[in-house]
Amino acid sequence: MHIHETIFWVDTSVRMQTSNVEQVYQQALNYSRGVVTFDQCGHNVFMATHPQMYRYLPITKDSAVNAEMLGATAVFICRSKEVRHASDMLTTTFSI
Repeated sequence: MHIHETIFWVDTSVRMQTSNVEQVYQQALNYSRGVVTFDQCGHNVFMATHPQMYRYLPITKDSAVNAEMLGATAVFICRSKEVRHASDMLTTTFSI
């Protein structure tokens, strides 16, 4: 995110029906704090998280039960304040 303003990750299993991403871009900027996903998994985060991972993740088990898991086959990320903060934290934490 330090180099590019937006990232649009699309898995090879996704078929695009248009090249116009303006609506998704506006949604990312105005409503979603910079991240838009397009796929729901049908289960919560708790069901997909190994119990020992809660030592390292900034989420409680109770919060994970109430958080819907989202798919990652297509993710649109734009450089919002929240995304910049997360990027800076990752860069500092993992020396990227």
